[in-house]
Amino acid sequence: MDSGPAQDITELLKQWEEQHQSLNYDPIPTLTRIAEIIEAETENFMKKDPDPFDERHPSRTDPECALGHALKVMFKKDNFMTKLVNDYVRDTYYSRQNITGRDVFKLNVAACRLTLDLMPGLEISVVFQDNEALIHRLVGWATVSREPLQCYATGLLAAAMEVQEIATNFRELNAMLVPLLLNRLHELRNKSIEEKPAQNALSPQNQPRHFARFDKRHSDVRANKTATNNEPEKDDTGGGGDGGGMEIDNTPHTPLKDPAHRTHGQTLWSPRSSLQPALNETSSNSSWADMEAYVIGNIQIHPPTDATKQMLILRYLTPMGEYQEFLSHVFEKDALGLILGYLTVRESRDSRLAFEALKYLAALLCHKKFSIDFINMGGLQKFLEVPRPSVAATGVSICLYYLAYCEDAMERVCVLPRRSLADLVSYALWLLECSHDSGRCHATMFFGLSFQFRVILEEFDNQDGLRKLYNVISTLPILGSDEEESRVSDDETCAARQIVRHVCVALRRYFEAHLRIRAAQVLRQQGDTVPEQPPYKASKSSPEEIQDQISLVQNAAWSRWPPVDELLALGGVTLLLQVVGYAYDWNFNGRAETVKSALDVVSVCCVSPKVQLLLTEKIDMRDSDVTTGVQTLLDLLISGAADGDIVIEPEVQKAALNAIVNCVCAPIYRVSRK
Repeated sequence: MDSGPAQDITELLKQWEEQHQSLNYDPIPTLTRIAEIIEAETENFMKKDPDPFDERHPSRTDPECALGHALKVMFKKDNFMTKLVNDYVRDTYYSRQNITGRDVFKLNVAACRLTLDLMPGLEISVVFQDNEALIHRLVGWATVSREPLQCYATGLLAAAMEVQEIATNFRELNAMLVPLLLNRLHELRNKSIEEKPAQNALSPQNQPRHFARFDKRHSDVRANKTATNNEPEKDDTGGGGDGGGMEIDNTPHTPLKDPAHRTHGQTLWSPRSSLQPALNETSSNSSWADMEAYVIGNIQIHPPTDATKQMLILRYLTPMGEYQEFLSHVFEKDALGLILGYLTVRESRDSRLAFEALKYLAALLCHKKFSIDFINMGGLQKFLEVPRPSVAATGVSICLYYLAYCEDAMERVCVLPRRSLADLVSYALWLLECSHDSGRCHATMFFGLSFQFRVILEEFDNQDGLRKLYNVISTLPILGSDEEESRVSDDETCAARQIVRHVCVALRRYFEAHLRIRAAQVLRQQGDTVPEQPPYKASKSSPEEIQDQISLVQNAAWSRWPPVDELLALGGVTLLLQVVGYAYDWNFNGRAETVKSALDVVSVCCVSPKVQLLLTEKIDMRDSDVTTGVQTLLDLLISGAADGDIVIEPEVQKAALNAIVNCVCAPIYRVSRK
C-alpha cells in the first residue's frame, strides 16, 4: 500500500488547521492540491477495473488502495469537511468575511471540484439533507454559471438526486432541469460527433493489424472445449478485470423507483481472465495503454472534458429516469436516440461514457412504453454490439435485467430473428461467466425472468446454459471446504449468500419451465388435446399446477429428461441439498427464499428415479456428520424448529414436504408407453 497520498493530505490538513482562521487566508491552493491528490488516486483505483456498481467506500472494496486511506484521512477532519460543504461552496463567502479583491467564483470551483472528488466516500444524505440552500445554489450554477462550475454543480446535483426524498422535494426544479440538461446533452453530443473524424484518424483501431490472420474469429480450431456441441462460437472472451464485487440487498419484485439493484460487495467468483489478452476484437498490436479507455474508461474532473460534462449530466438524468412525470421530456427530446448514439464504443472508444448512458437507459426501461420503443428502434441489437470485456458491457447487464421485467417488451424480443436471440443469450451467458460480479448477478436475474419464454429457454439450453448457471455458485468459497470458507470476509460472505439466492431462484424457474413442457408432452402422448403456447408468449404455472404437473410426469412411462440428467451429472442436486443444510447458519433476509427455491428444484427433479435414489445417499455437510438428502429434508420439519427461524416460513416447510411426498408417493408401476 502506498501511504504517500494519505500522508500528503495529512500535512495539508495540518497546515489548513493552523492557518485557516488567520486574516486573508486563501483556501484555494489547499483545496486544489487535495483535489489533485484525490483525482490521481481515483484514476489509479479505476485502473484496477473495480465493479462499476460497487458503491461501497473504496477502502472496503480494496483495503490496500491508497484512495481509500486518503479518503479516510479527509473524513476524520470534521471541521474541514464542514467548512468545505457549508462555507466554501457559498457564493457569498468572501463578502461574509469582509474580504475584498478575491474572486469567489474560483473558490466555488475549487470547493465543488473537491466535494465531487470526495463523493465516493461521503454519505450523500448527510451532505444534502436539510440543506435546501445548497441545492438551490447548485441548481442555479448548473443552469446559468460558466464552466467548470456548471459541470461540477451538475455532478453534485446528480449525487443529491440519488436520495429519493431530495428528488421528491425538488420535483419542480427537476422538471425545469431535465429538459434543459437533455438539450445540453444533445449540444455536447453533436459537438463530439463533429470532432470525431479527426480523432478517429489517430485511433488504434485504424492502424494496420499485422497479426489479424491469427484472430480467434478467423480460426476454425477450438481448443479446451467444455460446452456441448450445440454451443455457438463466441466472438469475445475474457473477463472484466480484477476489481470489485457486490452485495445485493433484497431484490425488488419490480425495479421501478427502487435502488435495490445498485450492487455492492467484493470479488466472490472464480478468477476471471485478465483483460489485456482478451481483447481479440481490437488491434492486436495496440498496447494496453491505448486500449484502457476502450475497456475501462476514465472521467477527467479537471479540467472537465466534453465527455466528463456528458457523463455528469447522464448521472443526473439517471435517477430522474425512473419518474413517470419526466417521461414526456424523454420522448420530446429524443433521449433514446441520444443513448443509442453513446453505445458505439468501437467508434467513441469511451467505455465509461457508454456505461453512464446504459445506466440511464436502464432507468428508462422501467417504463413499458419506452421499453417497447427501445425494441422497435433496434435498441437490443445496438447494445449487444457493446464490446466485451468492458465496463460498458457490465452496464448492458442491468439493462437486460430491467428489460426482462416488461413482458410486453420481451414478447417483442422473442419474435426477433433466431440469430438475434442467439446473440442475446450468448451475451448474457458471457456476462454470467466473465463479467464483474454485478454483471453476473444481473445476468442471473435476467435469465430467471426470461425462462418463461420458451424461445429463450431453448436457446439457453442450446448454449450449455445450465452448466454455466450452475458454475456461478459451484465455485463459491462459502460452499467449499472449511479452509476456503474461513478465508472469506464478512462482505464477501454476505454477497455470496445473495448470489446463491438468485441462482436458486433462477434454477427453480428453469425447471418449472421445463416441467410445463414435459407435462404437455405427456398429455399429448396420452391422446389429450393440449393447445400449444406460442414460444414468444410468457408461460407461468401456479404452485397447484406445478404439483399436478409433477404427478402427471411421475405417472407416465419414464424416459430420459435432459435438464434433470444434466443437473445430476453436474452434481447440482447434491449442491442444492448442501445449500439447504448450510443455510441453518446463515443470517440474511433472503434465507427462506433461498431454501425454498432449492427445495422446489429438488422437488421437480424427484420425478426422476435417479434423484430419488440420490436422496438416500450420503452427503458431506462439512462441519456436521455425514448425512443424507432425506435427513436434510426431515431436519427442516423436525429439528429445524429448535435450531433456527428458517422453518417459521410455512412455504419452506411445504416445499420440504413436497419433495418428500414426491419420493415416497411416487407410483411403483408407471403407465407403459403406447
